[in-house]
Amino acid sequence: MKHEKIEAIVLGSILMEKGAYHVVSGILQPDYFTGWHEEVYTAIVEVNADGKPIDLLTVCDKLKAKRSNLKAYDVAALTNKIGSSANIESHAWILKNKAIKRELELMGLMIAQEAEKDNVSVNDLLDNVQQRVNAMTTSFEQVKPERLATIINRELTERSTREGGMMGVPTGLHKWDKAIGGLYTGVHVVAARPAMGKTAFAVSIAVNACRELPVCFWSGEMIRDKIALRVESYLSGIETERLRLNRINDSERIKYDQAHTTMQDLDFEVDDTPSINFAQLRIKCLKWKAKFGKFILVMDYLGLMDDGGDEYRGVTQNSKNIHAMANELDIPIVLLHQLSRSVESRPNKVPQLSDLRASGGIEQDADTVTFLYRPDYYELPDDPIRGGQTEKGKAYGIIKKNREGECLVCDLQFVGQSSRYDNWNVDNVDFTPF
Repeated sequence: MKHEKIEAIVLGSILMEKGAYHVVSGILQPDYFTGWHEEVYTAIVEVNADGKPIDLLTVCDKLKAKRSNLKAYDVAALTNKIGSSANIESHAWILKNKAIKRELELMGLMIAQEAEKDNVSVNDLLDNVQQRVNAMTTSFEQVKPERLATIINRELTERSTREGGMMGVPTGLHKWDKAIGGLYTGVHVVAARPAMGKTAFAVSIAVNACRELPVCFWSGEMIRDKIALRVESYLSGIETERLRLNRINDSERIKYDQAHTTMQDLDFEVDDTPSINFAQLRIKCLKWKAKFGKFILVMDYLGLMDDGGDEYRGVTQNSKNIHAMANELDIPIVLLHQLSRSVESRPNKVPQLSDLRASGGIEQDADTVTFLYRPDYYELPDDPIRGGQTEKGKAYGIIKKNREGECLVCDLQFVGQSSRYDNWNVDNVDFTPF
């Protein structure tokens, strides 16, 4: 693909796709573009600096204010050249690489010319070359080192704002929050066998967490309407089946209306793109980052992402990429995952870390790993976790990895009719090491 065509695609994507500029703003500079494309990108940068939305109208107005000779229809023609904004970041890196190569070529010519001059010392020439190489290297350095004192001072400031001893956002499941410290930046894996209620757990914590931070919920398993139905059921306490069939009695109408009023104010977005690959996910997250600043990403679930045709390697690579993205964007990610059938071969059905399906580096990448376990689902007469008779609705969050704390078991309650997880209603049950 020709250089000018790539420039046109990038500019067209920025003009058409909300948030696209923020995906490439840290990569591109105006002088990476050639000809009048440089003028257009400069106007885009200035529109953003003015705090205005970037689109065809605002950019053309900026060019007009700068008395540019460019015609509006020439700028508008850029929007005809875009295919998908999913590749905008890779296209931006192509432009950056070409720009750096051009600068290296020019530097080579400069070195050759200066080396032929008798009045130029070798030390001066080397200093000049070193400065230009350092400038180019710095532009490629995406993560810069930081002084220890700066890091610890920022950490102390953050600690002073924490409530209840939690690092992250509370989810409403008090014992789980206390054990892991809330949803902080990193990857929080929640894994279970089918029918344990992974989606119910994710919706339950997401509804509570979005009261403090926006939640972006990607579902590869359910369409967005079904996720909305789960949220509606969680907030109203009305069974999902009766909501779906519109069988609500008069006594429930107040709770139903209150739930809908609450839903209007929730910063909760749902994306149900099927078989999403990591590049597409990252583009979406960069746009969410530009829109919300910090947010919580909930992914339901890892095994439904595009794995490139190789489940084991694909899941492992996606896990590694998601871990890196959590740290890069400074966001908490709740990553649902499915356990292998080996759980079913045990008499008590209690999951272990080795049950993580196509695990690869999942255990290594995760900051926390929690298994959902419901003894009553397996119709076990005795509770393998607490002992005694199995109680209906009793569930456990078995924390098997906790980078910032102990591995514990949290008592939970599963309400199947309304597809939700709640705190267990027995107050005297506290944490137990597992």
